[in-house]
Amino acid sequence: PHGEPKWVTISAGEFWMGSEQGGSDERPLHRVPVAEFQMAVTPVTNGQYWIYAAATGTSSPTHWDGDLPPKGKENHPVVAVSWHDAVRYCEWLSKVTGKAIRLPTEAEWEKAARGEQDKRHYPWGDEFDPARCNTDESKIGGTTPVGIYPQGASPYGCLDMAGNVWEWCQSKYQSYPYELDDGRNDPGGDDRRVVRGGAWRLDSYGARCAFRSHGHPDSRLDSRGFRVVVSPGSRS
Repeated sequence: PHGEPKWVTISAGEFWMGSEQGGSDERPLHRVPVAEFQMAVTPVTNGQYWIYAAATGTSSPTHWDGDLPPKGKENHPVVAVSWHDAVRYCEWLSKVTGKAIRLPTEAEWEKAARGEQDKRHYPWGDEFDPARCNTDESKIGGTTPVGIYPQGASPYGCLDMAGNVWEWCQSKYQSYPYELDDGRNDPGGDDRRVVRGGAWRLDSYGARCAFRSHGHPDSRLDSRGFRVVVSPGSRS
């Protein structure tokens, strides 16, 4: 009744984070440990966000038709939401489900996209394939319904982790190596926050598992949404 997403379990353990071929902010390639957690299979949709907005009286994204999502796009990822909007959604969903739901850390997001077995460039492997995701190469020119590219699944079964929309992460945008206790995952402050996954308006380079970008936590873009996770140890 609350639009709770379908979850997949991401196992505990180390994985390869970063890239040797990407920009300087992706280096060094290094091993990072991650505790077990659950991640939503797909980004939060317009329909799921509508349930939240209707229940709380939260203002709808400005491109909606009043209080309703764009007609025919109920199953598209919600966009034009700020980092703070996404955090408030997580707080509400935590309250109504009894689970500790939040945005993924940057390490959690990349592990869910890449897996722990190799250093793959894309969720499905090393070679880009425009039939597996919605990027600029597809020339769609906008978002697509979540989950329509099953062949683009990550090793854990997460979908839409390459292209479609940028996804807000909990983490502040800081340099590597990624340290678990360096304050980058502190939810306080107005630091720029990491976004991951590329988007429909970005090409294949930006859809790589290791590609990093960022945004001001108050900013809202038509190519930026989010997905959620359940914190380790919380009730499921």
